[in-house]
Parts: sequence; C-alpha cells; structure tokens
Amino acid sequence: MHEIEFLMASGETRLIVLNTRFVESTRQHAIEQGGPTAYVAPMSHVIGESIETKERCVIIALPKSASTDVDYSAASITPYVRRRADGTPVACAILANGRVAIHAGALNDAHPLTGGRITVLWMFEDKCTFVHCPYDEEAEHWFHAAAMVADGHRHETDYGAGYANDTKQENTIVEVLDYFMVEPAA
Repeated sequence: MHEIEFLMASGETRLIVLNTRFVESTRQHAIEQGGPTAYVAPMSHVIGESIETKERCVIIALPKSASTDVDYSAASITPYVRRRADGTPVACAILANGRVAIHAGALNDAHPLTGGRITVLWMFEDKCTFVHCPYDEEAEHWFHAAAMVADGHRHETDYGAGYANDTKQENTIVEVLDYFMVEPAA
C-alpha cells in the first residue's frame, strides 16, 4: 500500500492509503495512452482500505510531469469551452490555476453534487496527491451552460483562421479532453 497526503477543503492534510495495484495499473495505462489521461473511478477502487461510499474520484494522470509543474493544490474549478485539435468544441473544467483542462463530462460522471465536492487524485511522475474541490448547485449551473454552448457550436465545420489563432494563444494548458470510466467489478 502507498500512503499519500490528502489536502482537504479546510486546508488540513491527512494521510490516506492508496490501492497500490490500482494506482500502478492506472499509471501504466496513462503511459500507454501517450500523454495526460483522466479517469473517473469509485473511491473504493482508489483507496487501499475498505470503505463504504458511492463517491467517485476524478483521476488526472500526468505521468511525464513533475508535481512542481502544476499548482494542483488550487481547489477552484472553472467551466470553459475549448476546441479539440479538429476544432470540435468541448465543455471543460479548468483546474490547477488555469493549467489543466479536463472534459467536463468527467466531472458529471463523478456525481459531485452528491457530496458537494469533487475529489481529484493527481498522479505525477514523482508523487500522487488528493485534493477536494468544492462543487455546488451554482457550479453545476455554470458547467451545464458551458456544455450547452459547446453543443450549440458542434454543428460548425469550418473553423477558419480564427481557430488556428485561438489554439496558438492557449498552448500552455495541459489538455485532457478524453477520459475513461472505471466501473466496479460485477
């Protein structure tokens, strides 16, 4: 088992035991994917101790990045519409003080309103750490609005030169626009 620091919304830290097999297989999968990868998994898979919860965790695997590359302790999450490489709009959640964009669907699949928070497991090459991010009805409203904007522009097929300029200006953000669902064994 692997102990990590868990940064709670209150600012306090606590040691948590991770399920080493799950963490290592997830890290290996992210490496095989060739870049940053996101997952949504039941907390019971992630934690190395038996817990009774329906809470899900968003895992952001950055196996080729050091933990000092990203301000992962920033608990704010901002809705935003970004474009994939092909120009398709996608609703995102911007984390880590604007450095990481993940598909907003990952948040939705984590069911954050259940506990009023999103639990994020950051996996770096040098360490893993948990962070709680507050999430309420207002956040849900804004993420829903971002999804509607993205869906409203999905029919567009000619993004033109404006899209190329937008992409160049935002290249400092680590994009994780696809994610995997980890389901409990039946």
